[in-house]
Amino acid sequence: MQTDLDLLRVALAATPSEAEALARALDEGGGLLGLFRAPSEERGLPRRTRARLVAWAELVARLLEAPLPPDRIDGAEGVAAYFRPRLALSATESFWVLMLDARGRVLGRDCVAEGTLTACLVHPREVFAPAIRLRAAQIVVVHNHPSGDPTPSPEDLLLTERLTVAGDLLGIPVVDHVVVARRGHRSLGSPAPRSPRPRGGSHGGLSEVSESAVYSPPCPGSDSAPERSPRSSWP
Repeated sequence: MQTDLDLLRVALAATPSEAEALARALDEGGGLLGLFRAPSEERGLPRRTRARLVAWAELVARLLEAPLPPDRIDGAEGVAAYFRPRLALSATESFWVLMLDARGRVLGRDCVAEGTLTACLVHPREVFAPAIRLRAAQIVVVHNHPSGDPTPSPEDLLLTERLTVAGDLLGIPVVDHVVVARRGHRSLGSPAPRSPRPRGGSHGGLSEVSESAVYSPPCPGSDSAPERSPRSSWP
């Protein structure tokens, strides 16, 4: 079986000196995943090799990503299956909105915020703007955890609550909030809001999703966060 270095040497048409640089980058980056996720200028590779590597990474992402969304998504499993190819290997957090009609048919998707390795600031205005433009009946919000652990943080739960309040006011229910990662996904549901007031963790209307805080894991064998009280349900 060919090694990662063997495959990279062929795919990138690497010269002997470029192959040596690739070997060092693989070793220092912790393997193939580390090599692809490292910023281009930090890989220690010749300029031509970096450009080819970036092009291959983009081709792989496009190959893995579903070319079209399914006609209908009716649960968190379908949401995770659709977003995992794009988000599971991402090195930074991003926040997405999946817009649905009244029967759960997909109208579109939009990335509304991009963050860092462990956090992403999200404003309800940006979340609902594309849904309003497409006259969506309901939305699902999705974000990723680059660490690979999909366990939701308290900030994730708070943001779900705030978006649920905003969705109720706008008449566009938040059906679910799904966290996607390499090791699976979690469905946070759409909780019954306790108060529409902004709370801790907000910054001038912004809320933070973060995977850095500790949250009690769900029951064994379950991909759903515990003790949620859904206000909306999948169509």
